[in-house]
Amino acid sequence: MLNILNYSDHPTRAGFTIYRFHERERANYFESLLKKDNIYFESALEEDGNTLYLFGVRKGDHKKTMNANYLVSAKYRKKIIPNIYFRWGIILFAIFMVTIAVIGAILKI
Repeated sequence: MLNILNYSDHPTRAGFTIYRFHERERANYFESLLKKDNIYFESALEEDGNTLYLFGVRKGDHKKTMNANYLVSAKYRKKIIPNIYFRWGIILFAIFMVTIAVIGAILKI
């Protein structure tokens, strides 16, 4: 089954959620955020072809943990369009198209 989220319910402990990270930097940053918020967690390293960093966190800390998870995603995200000229070209083209549509709607009235 395809799982696009990096967390799921713990398979054996009902009160825990498992967070998975493939990169050490993301895992270290997530761990530092958990320690900063004094959130109890258990960590493990799984190596079977791919290194997987696992964190077990109590479901009672779900809001704080999700906030830490979002901060990790925000810090290490990549831009959808990395080329700045192409990105601004798309933005300007969209603004131009909206302007043409508004002018067309006004002239039709």
